[in-house]
Amino acid sequence: MKLAYQISQRDVRVEKNITSYHGDYETCFKRVRECGYDGVEIMVANPDKVDTTTLCALSQKYELEIPMICTGEIGGAGFTFSSLDDDMRLEALRRAKGCVDIAAALGGHINIGRIRGSIDIFSAERSRERAVTALIELTKYATEKSVRVALEPINSIVTNFINTTYEGLALVREIGLPMFEIMLDLQHMYLEDADIVESIIAARDVVKYIHVMGSNRLIPGTGNSLLDIKRTIRTLHDIGYNGYLTVEIFQRPNQEVALQKSYEYLEPLVREYR
Repeated sequence: MKLAYQISQRDVRVEKNITSYHGDYETCFKRVRECGYDGVEIMVANPDKVDTTTLCALSQKYELEIPMICTGEIGGAGFTFSSLDDDMRLEALRRAKGCVDIAAALGGHINIGRIRGSIDIFSAERSRERAVTALIELTKYATEKSVRVALEPINSIVTNFINTTYEGLALVREIGLPMFEIMLDLQHMYLEDADIVESIIAARDVVKYIHVMGSNRLIPGTGNSLLDIKRTIRTLHDIGYNGYLTVEIFQRPNQEVALQKSYEYLEPLVREYR
């Protein structure tokens, strides 16, 4: 397993609950490399503002892989696949395809979290159909570029569409496209799944990627001890997972401490299985 940290720059607004190390890309790559990580996940709000050439050069310069492009802030800006507004939905799909293009250029993949949207309780069938149709169109587009689409189950405080790992697995089966898989976020699993280990085992054939954090979305190892990261990493090893554990946390008490302390906690746990 490898370790990565989520980063972002000017296309993502800075707020108290930002989950990425934020700054110009040069600084972000430099600091993540200095801490010892293997890769960076790029949070994107508007792919039109992302300089892929610069990212490619920095990836080579600092020897950091870019395994994932995070689309969450597109959904955070109100552009979602389930939207009943045609313009908003089409813009969500356009931006998601832009993220696929970025991922293709960098050798990574994309996730689908908040961008899928929620189901409108008064037009449930229609809004769900719009979301699923968009996911199919996006995955077919991504497949042509050898990019995988990783569906992220998200807790029910954020959305009412795909909350648990098992709901995510059901949609993966429903869509049935080989490049449409699943990613797991430990905090969402902690909030929604009955047993994290059982969920990981159930997803073993299609899990592409992992977000890691404490139960409070702070530095891994903090929060409720019921989120047992050591046991989780051991389970991932047992199912043969050798991908990324990527830190996605609130940058508290500040982003330098969050970056460093996360690595210090996770690196010994991962080293045991390398």
